[in-house]
Amino acid sequence: MTSAEREPLKLRFLGSLVEQLGAQLYPGATATIAELISNAWDADASTVWIELPLGTGWVEDHQIVVTDNGVGMSYEDAENRYLLVGRKRRAELDKDTSDGGRPLHGRKGIGKLAAFGTAKVLECLTVAQDGETTSFRLDYDAIRSLDPTQDYEVEGATGNTLLCGPDGNPLTSGTRITLSSLRPRRALNEEQFRQSLARRFALDTSQMRIIVNGHDIGRFDLNLDMRFPTDGHLLDDVVERQVGWADSEVDGRPVRWWIGFTAKPLQEKELQGISVLARGKLVQRPFFFQRTAGTQGQLGQEYLVGEVQADWLDEGFDIETDLIQANRDQLQLEDERLDGFVEWGQKLLHQALREWSSIRQQRVSDQLDIEEFDDLLERLTPEERKRITRVARAVAKIPAIDPDEARALVESVVDAHQDTIVRQLLEQLDASEPDFQTHIWEVINEFGLIDARRNQTVIDARLRAIAELRQFVDTGALEVPTIHEHIKRHPWLLDPRWYLLDDEVRLSDIGITPDEGESDGRMDYLFALGPSAPYTHDELLVVEIKRGTTADGRPRSANTDEIARFHGYVLAAHESQRLSSEPLRVTGLMIAQRYTQDADRQRKSLQTVGDVRLVFRTWDRVLKETERLHQGWLAVTNRRALDNGST
Repeated sequence: MTSAEREPLKLRFLGSLVEQLGAQLYPGATATIAELISNAWDADASTVWIELPLGTGWVEDHQIVVTDNGVGMSYEDAENRYLLVGRKRRAELDKDTSDGGRPLHGRKGIGKLAAFGTAKVLECLTVAQDGETTSFRLDYDAIRSLDPTQDYEVEGATGNTLLCGPDGNPLTSGTRITLSSLRPRRALNEEQFRQSLARRFALDTSQMRIIVNGHDIGRFDLNLDMRFPTDGHLLDDVVERQVGWADSEVDGRPVRWWIGFTAKPLQEKELQGISVLARGKLVQRPFFFQRTAGTQGQLGQEYLVGEVQADWLDEGFDIETDLIQANRDQLQLEDERLDGFVEWGQKLLHQALREWSSIRQQRVSDQLDIEEFDDLLERLTPEERKRITRVARAVAKIPAIDPDEARALVESVVDAHQDTIVRQLLEQLDASEPDFQTHIWEVINEFGLIDARRNQTVIDARLRAIAELRQFVDTGALEVPTIHEHIKRHPWLLDPRWYLLDDEVRLSDIGITPDEGESDGRMDYLFALGPSAPYTHDELLVVEIKRGTTADGRPRSANTDEIARFHGYVLAAHESQRLSSEPLRVTGLMIAQRYTQDADRQRKSLQTVGDVRLVFRTWDRVLKETERLHQGWLAVTNRRALDNGST
């Protein structure tokens, strides 16, 4: 059989095409709901109400309901227009405005499939202006399973067939779309969702109200630190016909724009950049006009927001004139017809970032008064004072630094300047070019390198103090004065949470008369557990130490008399707190290398009594725990420095 005798070849479509045109093109809830809002706009609705779960994870029995009071659809409209995938509305009508004169959003006839990016079932109830009611149901799984020879027989809707607004009153015309069998997803943050939706439309309430869960969605708005053109025109051809908006031209075609900068970096990356709108709807998600200027050129982008309105980007009826991708929220930036627009945007961003940097530098310079550091600088030599002054000037020029951050960086440099490595860094930077100094200080500030170096210095000093205490314990140093004074200077050796209230505390100092036969009635240390004075403490700690070895190098064992005396001190402290209006919990800690056999039995017995809490530790355990803590701290500090340096 020849090809001429066979049936003509046919191009057929599987039902699974709905995946590519729906679920994959519109994977997010915001994009889905934006398409339904656009349908309401094209239907000349004055209000569209959206109800959806926010702040909670989605499960299958949740629903999204979008209701509008537009012109609705007749049965024929539903069959021949809404249920016709790929219908080019503008071309069919030979116009790009609605019956009410609005610029149409719909273009390709696939937006209705956006629902299947979020749900598996769509139910539509619509009332035409003449009162005719039509309802139907679309099932994603059923459509997807169709073979090329089948049409999809639309099912009847199963929900309420009375079209009402949120107040329960019937609407004379309009449409309600109910999405059910929602795809499971994490909770949508309500504030972020509202901001994202507001950014997709340039509509005010006089044109169409968008109400989400009972609250209006207004125009996109953020608290800005500066806004152009209000704070500067940036481009030569700018005309400011409306406050806060600039009017310019790109290749002879009109554009309106504003660019703003927040005081702090925007944590949500989706908010960063310039969004492009046409006909009152987003056609390009926030971006930076494909600007590639390296790390230095990207400074400030995390603070930047803005909008560009250019209706000509969505003109025309067919694909040959279309400059927007199929999902309708991204421009076809590879199209050479947009080259002039992209170049214009890059120039605008360059000017905005340069102006923002200049204004911020001047602000920081004005607010960073070197005289504020006089108390820190007075201990420095004249040459060191000059060097720190030059550091402050370099820091003030960092583009993305605020006055408080600049002040904190300069203070950290002053505090750490005695460190050998930091001092060498200052000397080397002082001999370099001013712009290079600013760049290096920016890196130092970003990665916290001064604080990291200071941490290393502090930890190194503490490890030396630990080694010194170990030597005292091992070589038989006396608890008084050698070990006692060392711990007094470094109380963190016993526990970094403790605050030393006093040492050599007499019992009479806390209102207790010494027992008969007690020669001096003094505790070694009195610590507090909790915040430093003058804030309230949580716990009082009585600490008694005993030397670790004898003069000839043998391990020394604490005896029963020493344990009894220690117990008496703790009981005395407990009694003083019992009489207080705000008593603290009292704990006793005794540190000795060993205990005699009788003393060991005595301490075990006391630990079970329960009138006060008693803890007995060896020097080996104390030294091992504090050394492990500081070695871990040092490892974390070094690792962070390495991670930051390789970022």
